Amino acid sequence: MADPRLPDANDRLACVIESLDGTWHRPFTTFELAAIQSLVEPEEQLELDGLSDQAWRERIGNAVPPAAAEAVADVMGTTLLLVAQGETFVLSSMPIWVRPVAVGLSVAQREAA
Repeated sequence: MADPRLPDANDRLACVIESLDGTWHRPFTTFELAAIQSLVEPEEQLELDGLSDQAWRERIGNAVPPAAAEAVADVMGTTLLLVAQGETFVLSSMPIWVRPVAVGLSVAQREAA
């Protein structure tokens, strides 16, 4: 049976996150979302193209944070240079930039087995 509290598809909503003790937390502003993605510094002005706040928020959400994009591009560039030189495998001492997540996942899998 469907949840009777669910709104209809055409209902206009004002979403508020409410905690168990009754306090509520407002949704993030567009500027705060851009700051979380490292697209803007808190002391900078945010200037986006267009007039649709929804479109801005969608673009910000789909963006790749600059530091992550740089890390991915560095590895891709190194790989392309090695392939151009005929290297197909290189044992490297460079740390894996996503190592903490990978370690956490491998530990969780071992415990489950």
